[in-house]
Amino acid sequence: MYILKSMIVSGFFLLTLNSCNQPTSKTQAHAATTETAPSLTIDGNYVTAEYEKRAEGFDWVGVTIKSEQDSSITIQVRSRADKKKPTCTLDKNATKIKEGVYQASLQGKNVLFTFDGTSLTIAPEKSEDEGILNYYCSGGGSLAGTYKRIAEALDATQVDSLK
Repeated sequence: MYILKSMIVSGFFLLTLNSCNQPTSKTQAHAATTETAPSLTIDGNYVTAEYEKRAEGFDWVGVTIKSEQDSSITIQVRSRADKKKPTCTLDKNATKIKEGVYQASLQGKNVLFTFDGTSLTIAPEKSEDEGILNYYCSGGGSLAGTYKRIAEALDATQVDSLK
């Protein structure tokens, strides 16, 4: 009887010791899900859909984004300037409020710059403030909308100078 009790106690001890050294599948799964997602690359040039038809004389707007070291970005909006006076111009800094979303104050109204990897959407924080985005464009234009990311620089023969 004494031998049987000793074997049971030894078995529990070995089982306990073994379970301390073997991570469970739940622990491994949790460790895999806590890895941080890669940060979104936003630097570059974004253009309106009309940019693809620029050779046909279409007016277009481009946005150049440059990240700064303090979690802010520099935004430069320029438009076609070779045929007529540029329609849209803006130079502004925006502050990161969460991953992929930056905020700038234009005429006292908050404007959001939202990035998803392939595009940029410019919109007011409050829909009733959308008119503020017309202030930076002439001829009824607006900065509001979605801009597609392009891999190359803006067409230097057409764009208003980026100062």
